[in-house]
Amino acid sequence: MWWPFRRRREKPKKRLMEKVVVGLIIGGAIGSIIGKKMMEKHEDEKDE
Repeated sequence: MWWPFRRRREKPKKRLMEKVVVGLIIGGAIGSIIGKKMMEKHEDEKDE
C-alpha cells in the first residue's frame, strides 16, 4: 500500500552520545573562558 509520509528511522544511540560528549566539551571550554574573564575582572575590582 502506498503511504504519502516517510517513516522515520530511529537514530542510533551512538550518534546521540557523540553529540552529547562534543556538547559537553564545547560547553566546558566556553564556561572556562567566561569564568576566567570574570575572575580577572573580579580581581581588578578587588585591587582598586
